Amino acid sequence: MNCFIVFRSYKQEDEPRCKKLLKNGVMSLINPTYNEILVRGITFEIPIFMIIIILILFGIPLIHFLLVIPIVAITVYITLYTKFLNKANEIQKEVSNIPRIYMSSNSSCFWVAEAYEKSSLNYPQQDQEYILMTEEQFNYSNIDVSLYIKKIVGTIALCKSNRIQNSAWIKRLYVHKNYRKKSIGSFLLNIALEFSILQGYNRVNVVISEYRKDAKKLFIKKGFELYLCYKKSVFKSLITMLIYELTYQINYYINENFTVIDPYYAYYILDS
Repeated sequence: MNCFIVFRSYKQEDEPRCKKLLKNGVMSLINPTYNEILVRGITFEIPIFMIIIILILFGIPLIHFLLVIPIVAITVYITLYTKFLNKANEIQKEVSNIPRIYMSSNSSCFWVAEAYEKSSLNYPQQDQEYILMTEEQFNYSNIDVSLYIKKIVGTIALCKSNRIQNSAWIKRLYVHKNYRKKSIGSFLLNIALEFSILQGYNRVNVVISEYRKDAKKLFIKKGFELYLCYKKSVFKSLITMLIYELTYQINYYINENFTVIDPYYAYYILDS
């Protein structure tokens, strides 16, 4: 059988691999964020202001002013790195508490995408085709996995919202860079939305930064709409990023004669 990916609920033994995956996910956003800041030119408003002050007060030669620009650019990068590292450490602590935060009640859950690859695989994952299946499908398949290597390549979580009545948050959606463009993120999101329907939520929200462009496109494609948009400080008030809160409105009902399989299929049936 070909290589495949199983989507299942989190298990305690997943902790080390989830920590590594999610930390790498956070830290991988540093360079795209930094490059976007440079492209927008925000960084260079700071050295220009400093140069003007120095010109007025000290009259230092122009060659010295030019040194300010790389110094400020490095300072901004270090600041970004520190902020992202702190965020990664927060997520590490959260992963240690997944059983309590996400698995202790029926209102929330944490899922992983686990890749099964043949030990003889000798070409990049980007070129490999994978069969996607749920844990139930995997259990019925009776596949001999003795020759397969397992690795967690994606995660997603859903938890009850304390801010909006009868709604939930989607969190920790991440797919390893080598496994993207394989519908893994879409499959994970479908699982979370299906779960939210079964739990009777009316709305599902997600918060995402402007620099996670691919993730934002996925949510919009799935039917999420803009709910809020605000600025978040990155470097005091001099550098900010846009934060989007997207929402997915669920219109449905469930009775003993109807079983939800896919939220979009359910919506189509009930709306027709």
